[in-house]
Amino acid sequence: MVNILTNILKSDRSDEYPLFQKFCSLKEKGLRKESFKELSSFIDEAKTWDNNAQQKFACWLFALFETSDDIHHVLVHPLEEKLLKPLLEGWMKSNPEDSRPYRWYGVFLNTEKRVDYLQNALRLGGGKEQLSLLTLIDINLNALWYSFHHISEDLYLGDIKEDTALIIKSLQLNNKVECQQTRNNNNEALNYYQDLLNDWVLFTGKQSKGFIEWCKNKGRNYHWVKSYYYEKH
Repeated sequence: MVNILTNILKSDRSDEYPLFQKFCSLKEKGLRKESFKELSSFIDEAKTWDNNAQQKFACWLFALFETSDDIHHVLVHPLEEKLLKPLLEGWMKSNPEDSRPYRWYGVFLNTEKRVDYLQNALRLGGGKEQLSLLTLIDINLNALWYSFHHISEDLYLGDIKEDTALIIKSLQLNNKVECQQTRNNNNEALNYYQDLLNDWVLFTGKQSKGFIEWCKNKGRNYHWVKSYYYEKH
């Protein structure tokens, strides 16, 4: 994907927002202080617009976020906190059946309630909310990675019931993913964690130390078991 600044400056509609365009142009040149001055002026201007004008800007910007790299160059703290968050929160109240503000809030903005926003987007948008769906699965996979990332040291950081439920839920979500390759990749990762969890339960039923050796003796081909094997020989 292309850098967000490039996509914004090449967009036919960037001329509609000259102060924002200037912010992006200065940011691209590395002129941070000057760019933030323009951004501040743009935010002050945007706050005077009516809901339709604000939502039109949000639709344009978030659509570019969805198809660009390095969005942190544009999605800076003042823009997020002073304009985009209040804008999307107002949108949810005025049109609670629209999935888009929930998607954008959950995918792009800083919030402790990301999962709630993404689940609302899925509830409202169904199968067309592919980005919300993929983001939610990624969050779940990251949670599973955290649970298991010290497992080779005989340290499991998760909860067996919670992780079991998370794997089942993620597999169900993954069935709704349209891209076959992505669905296959996610299934492979989720099945890996399911196998690992099953083995951990079997292992801890008999002992508390030596999970790597236990896996090696059982012929389990987890990547960290193989690396451990080659390091030792």
